[in-house]
Amino acid sequence: MNKLQTGSVYPWQTELERFIEQVESAPNRVNDGWTHQRKLAVLEKLVRAYALRQDDTGAIIDPHSESERYYSTPSYALAAAVLVKEGRHDLLESAAAALTHSIACVVEEKAPDHHPDFFPIMMMGAYRLLKNLLPEQATAWKQQLSRIQPEQTYIFTMSKMKNPNRMINWNAIMISGEFLRSAEGIAADSEWMETYIRSYHLPRFTGLGLYQDGPLDRPNSPFAYDIVTRFHLGVMLENGYDGSCALELRDHLRRGALSTLLALSPHGEIPPRGRSAQHQWNEAAAAFVFTTHAQQAFTAGEHGLAGAFRRAADLCWQAISRWQTDDGKLHIVRNHYSSEARHGFEVYSNHTCYSLWTAAVLAHTLLHGEEMDRISPTFIPAEIGSRVLATDGWFQTVIAAVEGQQMLVQTSVNDPYNVPGIVRIQQSALPSLIGPSSAGHADRGFTGFAEGDIYPLSYTPAWQTEDGKWHSLSEGIPGTLEFDRDGGIDPQDGGGTVQMEQSSASDGATDFTLLWKGPFPGVREIRTHYCQVPGKIEVAYELQGNIQNVGALIPLMAYDGRERSVIHHVMSAGEETESIRVEYAGASLEVIPTTEGTNVVWPEELASVACRNGLLKGARLECESNCISFIIRLPE
Repeated sequence: MNKLQTGSVYPWQTELERFIEQVESAPNRVNDGWTHQRKLAVLEKLVRAYALRQDDTGAIIDPHSESERYYSTPSYALAAAVLVKEGRHDLLESAAAALTHSIACVVEEKAPDHHPDFFPIMMMGAYRLLKNLLPEQATAWKQQLSRIQPEQTYIFTMSKMKNPNRMINWNAIMISGEFLRSAEGIAADSEWMETYIRSYHLPRFTGLGLYQDGPLDRPNSPFAYDIVTRFHLGVMLENGYDGSCALELRDHLRRGALSTLLALSPHGEIPPRGRSAQHQWNEAAAAFVFTTHAQQAFTAGEHGLAGAFRRAADLCWQAISRWQTDDGKLHIVRNHYSSEARHGFEVYSNHTCYSLWTAAVLAHTLLHGEEMDRISPTFIPAEIGSRVLATDGWFQTVIAAVEGQQMLVQTSVNDPYNVPGIVRIQQSALPSLIGPSSAGHADRGFTGFAEGDIYPLSYTPAWQTEDGKWHSLSEGIPGTLEFDRDGGIDPQDGGGTVQMEQSSASDGATDFTLLWKGPFPGVREIRTHYCQVPGKIEVAYELQGNIQNVGALIPLMAYDGRERSVIHHVMSAGEETESIRVEYAGASLEVIPTTEGTNVVWPEELASVACRNGLLKGARLECESNCISFIIRLPE
């Protein structure tokens, strides 16, 4: 494995090299069956489900609002055009009608829900595929497309916003499509793009190649908007972008691809931090990133890495297909509530739009992944070896993995939308949601829920102060300013620090300690220690301060919108010990206190807590001490 050709060190270089050594000495996996044709079948089923929703103008009509929403129609146009390329010629007229309508929406400034910035990359992708099949229509399309004036037509431009903090993912998305328009000779001038990329987008990348969305002075850094921005910029590079920023951009995207590979869960999911988390398009964008970098690594002779990227892409396809319904549509968020219930949806989430945007991104993935079947899948980092990784920038996440098992700890202490503590545990042998797979929130932010209380619930320390009140680390440190879901938070507001005191990873085990310093009610500092081996996570908390009792919050998966778990409070016969067992989707998980004298209590406020995956039920372990420990047992 050659080191990244950069002027600075890749922060996870040591872990990356160790992984490459491990994967190159391991036998190749048996092919998991995610061939080009199988992926194509997932896309076709999804597209044909929405072909039935196309009206006489070519628009795709959302069945819930009975109107055209966001960028559903251009997404459909691209996905259908890719299917036409693959021989589904009966979709040609439908794809063309959707493209004609989409172009008119942009040129006439009538894009649904005021989202024209998302149109060009999909319109131009469809145009390129259909122009030779329909030359007469292509002439009209080209004439219309030539009328676009980016600074006037789109929303997130400096001409409109006059604010560099607003040059976020929208602007990068628009630029990626405008590059394709320029590459087709439809737009003569592309120099303006260089200014945007260099001034507003390159500065957002961390050393790990992660894109920090949000205001430049205090990015809120959702993983969803990291991966989707890198997808769009990757489409530019795959289509020949070689401007003055190309070399630096390519380096950032290479780093980001490696970081997302190292952070991917054994179920093929990216970390859940931030708005739009656990929407299916997250993994669609990751599939594109992994696909293009698999082929780049294969061409460079890095066959072990290429196989890991191939496996990662396949797992992303699998993660999405798991939530495809019999009629071809998607649960756009990872729960089984009806789409009308909008559980775990953001205020802007739309069922048709996000189903079809997922389809469009998968279509791009197929379009740029025709060589993937030549690459033999190997293993992803979460499946082989052990590692503890801390993200940089404001992503505030620690990722610890042993073979087939991963836990995520968020370290933000003043962000009510991204609470601290263990927020996800996944193991390849268990259902993806049982861990659980997401935490509760102190503030719902953008997210809506059909039911459940808003409460900050994750695996975190709890304590009872001398006034008898219970507190927890998941409550974080309140800032002096009101939470701004659009602008994010000032990471320094409210005080408090978190540092990694120690971390180690050996064959089959990870071990790390975090030191959290207040101001917390009645507590000066907290140490949280995590030791993980396959099938078991040992957690210990030590608190310094004036407290009556110590505790630990335990989030338990309760309901996914279709299936309820069975939660047992277990009293061991003949012993004064208590534990918890969750039975869900044919599997089980246990939480076993290991500090003598620990009791399990069920606070009323934790009876039904909303999370993206459904409902959590919270328990609290309590004992008379300043230390408490427990085991999370994950039967293999």
